[in-house]
Amino acid sequence: MKVSVLVIVLAACGGGMGPGDDVPPNHVTPMLIATGGVADAPLSGELHVYAVETGTSTPISGATIRVETATPLTGQTDATGLASFTDGALSGAVTITATAPGHAATTWIGAAGANVTLPLDKTPRTIPTAHVTGTIAGWNNLSNPPLGKYNLGVILYSFLDDPAAPENSIAQPMNGTTPLNTCINTGLSNTCSFEMNARIGKQIHTAVIVQGDPHGTNNDTSDDTYTLIGYAAGSVMTLTDGQQVTNESLAMVTTTTPLTITFPAAPAGLPSTIAIPELALDGDAGRIVFPLPTVSPSHTSATVLAPTGTFAGHYELVALATPSITATSPYATSFTHDVSGSATIPAWLAAPTAVQAGATFSFTAPGATFVSAQIIRGTQPLWNITILDGTSSFSLPTLTPDPIGAGSATFSVNAADAPGFDAKHFNVASSTGALARVAGAQASLH
Repeated sequence: MKVSVLVIVLAACGGGMGPGDDVPPNHVTPMLIATGGVADAPLSGELHVYAVETGTSTPISGATIRVETATPLTGQTDATGLASFTDGALSGAVTITATAPGHAATTWIGAAGANVTLPLDKTPRTIPTAHVTGTIAGWNNLSNPPLGKYNLGVILYSFLDDPAAPENSIAQPMNGTTPLNTCINTGLSNTCSFEMNARIGKQIHTAVIVQGDPHGTNNDTSDDTYTLIGYAAGSVMTLTDGQQVTNESLAMVTTTTPLTITFPAAPAGLPSTIAIPELALDGDAGRIVFPLPTVSPSHTSATVLAPTGTFAGHYELVALATPSITATSPYATSFTHDVSGSATIPAWLAAPTAVQAGATFSFTAPGATFVSAQIIRGTQPLWNITILDGTSSFSLPTLTPDPIGAGSATFSVNAADAPGFDAKHFNVASSTGALARVAGAQASLH
């Protein structure tokens, strides 16, 4: 399961105002904005920027900054991650580019506040993980599947709230083509000793147990259909990087509740549509994801864990439209918040079109509140771009060293619809939580 969604990735800025410089008459006090963002518009002669690691308030010192004016302003962040500029050319909105060793470059187009906090992605991007082994208690008490079918248990850790967090898509250990975070009973063989790579932090592990029907194509799971058998869950735990958890036992859970989903018509060119219910747990243990049985226009109901006791919380819904069950781009996705009993997926946001990558980057994205873009090689981000002013065609500054380097890469564009978003005053966490619809497309960059 892969849900592609908008990632707001920002940058760091550097300074030009020292202790002896004049203070502007309308001086603005530097302010770190939690999780990143913009404040204190209008921009008028003075710019303060904090550079922090993505997802934290850890400062990045020595980040090299370029602010596009008639004569570009350059500087570096100090030990607190702060850089300040004073210049009469700083007005309206500006484009800021930041680079730092061990981080992807970031360009922000249309930053219009005097205070900006920009998170930078680390490169190469690594995800701290823990390793878990265990079983589902009572697995062997389940009825054997009918001939030609199979029982399947898929064990998952609870996801982070940020739908685009790389921690939500950690690669699992495999035995050939079979992921080991599973229990399988084919009637001829039966095993339930799972292994799972999990994120770190507070979480809960759950198993969705289904009966699978391969429809006669045992080597092709793309056409398999599933019927729910039940759920199992462990206890809330907090994991650290490299931790080994052994012999976790997931107990069967019988308290469930139904959800009904109404789908809009599929967007042009994206006929494969699904919805994924999530249970956002109270506290900070994350979101339990319910990927099976697949919710689609031909199967619009789901039975999920009831939001009581250990599972107290509320439901969220992620919907995704793609060209096929295996394709990831172009795509459209939507987020329905605080679901109770039933939910109607809103009309899809159209995927960006006319995506071009080269000396000039361009695209068409009608209906977007703001746009983010990313230049990626493999799974590693090279350059993140966030567009706050409606720009649909831009060139990136020439930097030394070149963040893109040699070789082919991918330019991806993500158009976002976030009701109430104000490009002059926002923080990243709140904006991510308010996302209603996102759509993306990509092009090759050689």
